Amino acid sequence: MWRFVQVSDPHFAALSDGCGNNLMIHALMPEVAICLKNDLKVLDPDFVLVTGDLAAYQSRDAVYAARDLLDALQLPYYPLGGNQDFIMPRSRAWFVEAYHAHLPTGETYYSFTHENLHVCALDPWWEWEDGTLCAHRDGSSRIFRWALPPHQIEWLREDLDTHRDVATIVTLHYPLLPLPARLRRLRMLEPGYLRNGEMLRKVLAEYPQVAAVFSGHAHMHYVVEDGGITHVVTGALAEYPVEYREIEVHEDRLEVTTRGLSDKSFATRSLVLDNTWPSGQPQDRSVTIPLRTTKKPRGR
Repeated sequence: MWRFVQVSDPHFAALSDGCGNNLMIHALMPEVAICLKNDLKVLDPDFVLVTGDLAAYQSRDAVYAARDLLDALQLPYYPLGGNQDFIMPRSRAWFVEAYHAHLPTGETYYSFTHENLHVCALDPWWEWEDGTLCAHRDGSSRIFRWALPPHQIEWLREDLDTHRDVATIVTLHYPLLPLPARLRRLRMLEPGYLRNGEMLRKVLAEYPQVAAVFSGHAHMHYVVEDGGITHVVTGALAEYPVEYREIEVHEDRLEVTTRGLSDKSFATRSLVLDNTWPSGQPQDRSVTIPLRTTKKPRGR
């Protein structure tokens, strides 16, 4: 058995707090990172998967400030970009420049194999109001939508074809499924999900070795099983309940457990009134995911 950790939406490098469904403790994130570093020393994961919104605002300096906090964890990590990371025309260039040592292919989408697990990391683009996909946000639009561009879908197919004999997870910032009705609340912020998520789910269903999709963005924990693939959506490190996921990798399964920081005061300072629902229900906090592979070629 070995383990990795998923951290999502840390929103590093901001100078003031924000507001989500609870208080976003942006100004405390350097202290949160120190606490996380100390906690992960005990857990000793093989690597950290950071699923987007690494920086809280857009500038080259912010990208590097977020990079420095992640480097300070003193663990191998794999960064993915989110909507906060890829707003400006130069955002991806800054991201690649800052994180090149942690990007296996030098691109913002990539794959790697660690022990008995293959990981495919994706980078959705912005969808403008006219349906155009672009690597950066349309500054004139108030509509926020994202989709996986065709070239990455083809890349993903080729990668999954090549690694049919290795159990696989897919990871990206945006969930492929909408928030479950059981977790919806009045006046909650609607997180959104991938516009072509249904199409991507159909692609993944062609590959029996794909066991799970790990994402963030929603700032809350939930787990949904869909067509034999488990979707694990992880809350924001910068907002209540200020937690992350530990994933134990066994020969035949993943054991996913939700972990809070040893310093509980960060979660207490983020909580607004009784908005505890981002922590999810019991089935959203721990799950066992079977691993499987196949060497049968795909006929298309």
